[in-house]
Amino acid sequence: MISSEVGQRIIRILYNQNMWWSTQAVPNTLSKPFKRRDFYVLKDKILEKEITAVVGPRQVGKTTILYQLIEHLINDERVDPRRILFLSFDYPYLTTITETLMNDIFEIYPPQILHESVQKLNDTIYVFLDEICKLKDWSRILKGWYDLKYPINFVVSDSSIADVIKGSSESLVGRISPYTMLSMKFLDVVKYHEKDNNLDYLFNRVNWNLRETFLGSIKTSNPKIFYNEIKNAYTTLVPYEDKLKIYLQEYFLKDGYPELLDIESLTSCAEKLRTYLNLTLYKDIVRIFDVRDPKALEELVMLLADASSQRVNYDKLSKNLSIKRDTLIKYLNYLESIFLISRAEFYAKSRASRIRKQKKVYLGNIGLRNALIGTLNEGLLRDNAELGNVAEMLVHEHCKRLKFCLEPGFTELFYWRTAQGEEVDIVVELLRKPIPIESKYRNDIHKKDLKGLYQFLKEYEGPFGVVITKDRFDLRENIVYIPLWLFLLMC
Repeated sequence: MISSEVGQRIIRILYNQNMWWSTQAVPNTLSKPFKRRDFYVLKDKILEKEITAVVGPRQVGKTTILYQLIEHLINDERVDPRRILFLSFDYPYLTTITETLMNDIFEIYPPQILHESVQKLNDTIYVFLDEICKLKDWSRILKGWYDLKYPINFVVSDSSIADVIKGSSESLVGRISPYTMLSMKFLDVVKYHEKDNNLDYLFNRVNWNLRETFLGSIKTSNPKIFYNEIKNAYTTLVPYEDKLKIYLQEYFLKDGYPELLDIESLTSCAEKLRTYLNLTLYKDIVRIFDVRDPKALEELVMLLADASSQRVNYDKLSKNLSIKRDTLIKYLNYLESIFLISRAEFYAKSRASRIRKQKKVYLGNIGLRNALIGTLNEGLLRDNAELGNVAEMLVHEHCKRLKFCLEPGFTELFYWRTAQGEEVDIVVELLRKPIPIESKYRNDIHKKDLKGLYQFLKEYEGPFGVVITKDRFDLRENIVYIPLWLFLLMC
C-alpha cells in the first residue's frame, strides 16, 4: 500500500505526461505531422499482444513516433484517451525510479483514472514506456505484468538494443517483438521535404515496383526485368530529378537525423552531431557496459570515422590505441550494439574463411562521420574521392535496410576480395543467392574497373551484379547500372 503523498506525486506526474486525458488530443508539439514509414508498420504492431520494443540510436525520433502512435489510437482506433498511459523515464520530475514504480502506478492508475480495478479492466489499455532501460529489472517487471494476462498492450522504447535484447533473452522470450528504428533513409527525407500526397504516392509506387522487380530478377536470374523497371522509374521521375539530386547533396552532408532536417547551418549540425556522440558514448556505452577507458573508446570512434568503408586490421588498431585486442573487439561490439558502426565480413561459403579475413567497418551515419573528420561543409560536394567514400557508406547502410525489408531478420552484409586485390564493395544475400554490388559514384565506368564484380559472378554464379553510378543507368551483359539517387529510393 503506497502512502497518500507518494500517490499524489504519481498522479501529478501521470497527468503532466498524459495531457490527452484532459484535452482528448496529443499536442502538436509532441506529435509531428510528418510520419515516416516506421509509423505505418508500428501502428499495426502495437495492436498485437506481444510487447512492442522500439529500439534505435538517440535522436532518430523514437519518442516522436510513440506520440504519433498515441494520436493514431485516439483518432483512428477510437480508443478512450484515458486508456492510454505514457511514461518517460527521462522525465525531469521522476527523480527516483524504483523497482516498485510500475506496481505503484498500476495501484493508482486504473482505480483513480479509469475507475476500474486492474484485475477487472473493461477494455484494453495501452502502456507506452519511453527509455525503459532506466527502470532497473524492467524485463522481469514487464514479464510479471504480461504473464498476468490482463488486457494491457505494452510498447517500450530505448536507445540500446543491447539492453533490450539482454532483457528479452533473460525474461521476455516469446513475449517481446523488437523493432529497430534508425535515422531517416533517403526516401523518408525526400518525402519529408515534399509533403505532397500525390508525390508521396508516386515515390511509394516507384519504391515498390523497383523492389518487386529486383526480387523477380534474382528469382529468374534475369537482370533485364529489373533494368526495364529502372527505365520506367527514371522516366517517371525525370521531372523531379534535379530536386532529388539537391536532396541527395544534403543527405551526403547531414544524413537523416530528423532534428537536423530544418537546420540550414552546417556548423550547427556538426555541433549537434558531436554532442550526440558524447551523449551516446558516455551515457549509453559507458553506463551500460561499464567501460573503464572511455577515452580509448572515443579515440576508436574517431579512427573508424576516418577509415569508414575500409578493411580494418584489429591488431594494428589495438596497438595504436594501446589496448588489448580482446578489449578492442569488445568496444567494437558495444559500438555496433548501439548502431554507431556496422561491420561486413569477407564473403565465403566457409564460415571459417569468413572469420579469418579482415572485416570492413562503416560508421553508421554519414553526418556523424563528416562532423568528426571535419567534412560537414560544402567542400565535400567538390571532393570526388570523399564523395566516393560517402556514396559507398550510403549504399552499405541502405542495402541493410533493403535486405531487412525484403527478408526480415538478420541483415548481415559482406564484401569480397581476390588475392590480387580485385574487390566487390558489398555482397547481399537474397533468396539464398549472392548479389555483388559495386559503388562507383561516377559515370565513366569501364569493364576493367569491374574486374572484381565479373570474377565474383563467375566464381559464385550469382544471378547478376549491380553497379551504383552517379547518373548512368544501363545493362551490360549481366551487370545492371543504376544511379545512386534512384537506388536509394528503391531501398
